[in-house]
Amino acid sequence: MKNLKSPEIIFAIFALLFGTIIMFITPQFQVADEPAHFERAIEVSNGTLYNKLPEKRQDAYKFHGASGYSPVMYMSSALGYKIGNLSNNEQISFYCGRFFNLAVWILLIFTAIKITPVFKWQFLFVALFPMSVQQGMSYSADSFNNAFAFLFFAYIFKLIYEYKDISIKKDYPLICTLSIIGAMCKGIIYPACFIITKNINRTKKILILLTILLCLIIGICWSVNNYSAQYPGVIASDNTQILLKQPLLFVKHVSRTCIHYFPNWAGQLVGKLGVSDIKLNNIIYILTALFFAMSFIFIPEKYKIKMSQKILGLLLFIFYATSTFVLMFINWTPLDSAYIQGIQGRYFLPVMPLLFLVLAFNLDYIKPKFSNIFIRLLICYIFIMCCYTVILLTNVYSYLK
Repeated sequence: MKNLKSPEIIFAIFALLFGTIIMFITPQFQVADEPAHFERAIEVSNGTLYNKLPEKRQDAYKFHGASGYSPVMYMSSALGYKIGNLSNNEQISFYCGRFFNLAVWILLIFTAIKITPVFKWQFLFVALFPMSVQQGMSYSADSFNNAFAFLFFAYIFKLIYEYKDISIKKDYPLICTLSIIGAMCKGIIYPACFIITKNINRTKKILILLTILLCLIIGICWSVNNYSAQYPGVIASDNTQILLKQPLLFVKHVSRTCIHYFPNWAGQLVGKLGVSDIKLNNIIYILTALFFAMSFIFIPEKYKIKMSQKILGLLLFIFYATSTFVLMFINWTPLDSAYIQGIQGRYFLPVMPLLFLVLAFNLDYIKPKFSNIFIRLLICYIFIMCCYTVILLTNVYSYLK
């Protein structure tokens, strides 16, 4: 089976087929937060790249949930919508924007799977989770954000495992460019951190650390000077004071939230579709978790994953999760709530490669024939999962009509 050596081809076929079908059977705005992202895409298509904070604006602009998002994540949907507008048909314009987002999403992940020397099948599998495909074909900023994160991780993995050294002239400019784009998305600069685990000289490590610091500053400056969506009635300054003065209370909130919501987050990561109201059959969640776990056992990697890389991957994942908790505690959690509100399992899709590193086994006793059998089973399961998703959405939306 020739395509077993070309998982990016299988991804492209599945993603284009099922992504297009899901795109057309999903009614307008039946994806979580799509109305706000659609508004932001229209703004970007009209040249509005930056929205000042409410108190700094003198016009009658109406802020929405995606007002403060970087235009980088809307370039493809904005372009598609602009081209679709030539038809003078709002429905054509809408789906044209969706299709452009889907096309860029497929292209970025296709490239990621092609260039990464490790975790090719895990990249493919997670990218084809029903939730991932739904985000990919929608106006959501997560379409570009998730796909770009996968590409960034793939490129850094290539530098770490295939390159003997890192060239300041050839590689560093691209690392800087990707890091800045990541900072202007949703702070996805974590992949660059792994370069410090590579055996490079001190000067290059300092340059990488300075790049990471610069991108953190860029991300913070953008966030501070742009609108951040808040839950009605939540006062961010009050929650910030609680966070600073009572950190143990925040830790208790995090613990209770994780215990209470973890099963829901895991389900959302795989797929709770529509506006997070369409649940898959429980067997899909169970089988997806099993296949994901078994993939690290039955698909051995050519390159050894160092313990230092595993530890760094785990620490970065914890840091990402903690940052998410802090943000949602400040902007989205009422003072009388026992749990941190607003966190969705889909928020963790872009950093799944961190878990690839953590879960990786350095096994060399799995025979190729067993690995090939498992990969064939995995492909069959992904196809069945995607078909099931299409049937489920068709039934739900036909019923709504």
